[in-house]
Amino acid sequence: MIASGFCRACGGEIEFRSVDGRERQVCRRCGRVEYENPVPATAAVVIDANGRVLLVRRRVPPKPGAWCLPGGFLEIDETPQAGCLRELREETGLEGEIDALIHVEMGHSHQYRSVMVVGFRVVNVQGCLQPGDDSTEARFFHVFEMPQLAFRSHQRLVERAFLLNADAADYAPSKRLRLPRGAYVISSGDHLQVVRQACRAGARVVQFRDKAMSRRLLLKTARMLRGITRETGSMLLINDHLDLAMMCGADGVHLGQEDFCPEDARRILPSGMLLGLSTHSLDQAIAAQAAGADYIGIGPVFATPTKADYVPIGLDTVRLVAGSVSIPTVAIGGINAANLDQVAATGVSNLAMVRAFQEDPTGLVERINAMLG
Repeated sequence: MIASGFCRACGGEIEFRSVDGRERQVCRRCGRVEYENPVPATAAVVIDANGRVLLVRRRVPPKPGAWCLPGGFLEIDETPQAGCLRELREETGLEGEIDALIHVEMGHSHQYRSVMVVGFRVVNVQGCLQPGDDSTEARFFHVFEMPQLAFRSHQRLVERAFLLNADAADYAPSKRLRLPRGAYVISSGDHLQVVRQACRAGARVVQFRDKAMSRRLLLKTARMLRGITRETGSMLLINDHLDLAMMCGADGVHLGQEDFCPEDARRILPSGMLLGLSTHSLDQAIAAQAAGADYIGIGPVFATPTKADYVPIGLDTVRLVAGSVSIPTVAIGGINAANLDQVAATGVSNLAMVRAFQEDPTGLVERINAMLG
């Protein structure tokens, strides 16, 4: 690493030396250490009564055209709280009050190297919402519809704000969506084609699951699937990934027994998002309902290559579970066109398949919806 520049105290040439176990810029003449500190910035998280988050679309670099929280760098003579309210006023035309410190996040900047973002929750917001000089647009987004944010630090502040704002009443089942009865389509293979055909045939629920895709491709595909399901009014659920579910605007997330426990997941998920949980016994099903799951998957009903390590639970256990819980039950595992009638007769609310829907999404969706209503 090569240092450049001169000492601000004596004008001597700057070089790198090891100081306190780190490489730092030091003046050769007077020995003054030029410490490189993070640049302080602030961000305002405003959540309205409907659970929507205030965002602005950037006019200036970095990332012009991208959305972010209202915020910016602090002036030399102001506190983080004052800077937060000033930036909110300048970028959105709104006035508010600091309610709580959310967190201090570290962000990377090509220009400043390191930025320390102090995030505050702002309440009692008043005024006329309009974009300021540094933004082209200002509006509230429901978390389900939020675009990808320009800065990871802002994304983390939004997530922490909802966690800070968590209230047991916000997560009451009466305030959340309910899984509709019928075909529960788990996409595979050509995800877009399968989901497009299934939704056109009347699929009300789609789960996007792919264990091999990179996270970048998962998010890209999930957003395309969200577009398809939104056109037909179908629900989109994301397997395993809570963050991807929120970023793509999905209706919910489905977790396995070895993923986040339902209580922790519920604290992270915005109110209104569905939480489904895979179960493999009556005890697990009852525990999932008690923990706040909105629906459960129960299986594998029959032997299946997608769950080769699991022992089939059989139709009797499925029937027992369906009669023992009050939340929707989704039967899964080894179900195909030949045994649909047997599984539907157990009293479950939904039938899920992977390979069979890939082969005949249209016919199976129509048949299952007709059976289960």
